[in-house]
Amino acid sequence: MKKLLLLIPFFLFAFTSKYLPNYNIDIHCDKILHKKAFDICYSCKWKTPILVVYKVDGNLIDAKNLSRKSLRFRPDYNLPTKCRSYSKDYSRTGFDRGHLAPNAVFDYNRAIQKETFLMSNIAPQKPQLNRRLWAKIEKFVRIQARKYKDIRVITGVCGSLGTLGKKRHNVNIPAYWYKIIFRPDGKIISFLVPNSNSVGRDKAKKYLSSVEEIERVCKFRVKENNEFGK
Repeated sequence: MKKLLLLIPFFLFAFTSKYLPNYNIDIHCDKILHKKAFDICYSCKWKTPILVVYKVDGNLIDAKNLSRKSLRFRPDYNLPTKCRSYSKDYSRTGFDRGHLAPNAVFDYNRAIQKETFLMSNIAPQKPQLNRRLWAKIEKFVRIQARKYKDIRVITGVCGSLGTLGKKRHNVNIPAYWYKIIFRPDGKIISFLVPNSNSVGRDKAKKYLSSVEEIERVCKFRVKENNEFGK
């Protein structure tokens, strides 16, 4: 029986989201959290999201642009205590609290905007990546949304550079951040970026990647629904 168990493939779970209805994602999620405008596949072991799926509505990108100044990072009480991370875990670590579902996409609605600041949507990100290169990639998504009106996105993290520290709930530091953009014309654009300060001043196009390469590095699969059952 034990030998049979060893032969069971890694991809036993399909994460599906209404924001990406034509695809299934073969990946293990300890918890699946359905927020007002995005879905989270969460790891209790890592105490970070593994990936987040959301829709970017081009008609709402410039609707209000609500300020984020009064918003604070908060623990997600929809998670069991053992699975949670806290804002203070990141203090004086040299890492930013990196959003997977970005505030700038949802700043037309205060309730949704607040949910982007839940720690279930946050992973450690090097400051120069977060504030420079990743900001460029997120700006690119918004540009695509303005042009094509309906963009679907997977944002995720994978790998490990260690943890933020034993006294900080052992929050995993991802080795990579990635973003996969699905346009309504069928084109898919994806980026895979190492979690490093050294990439900050690079151009986003340097980190263009194939979905297959992201799947290989991050050990998951994105499959169209019609592939199931074949």
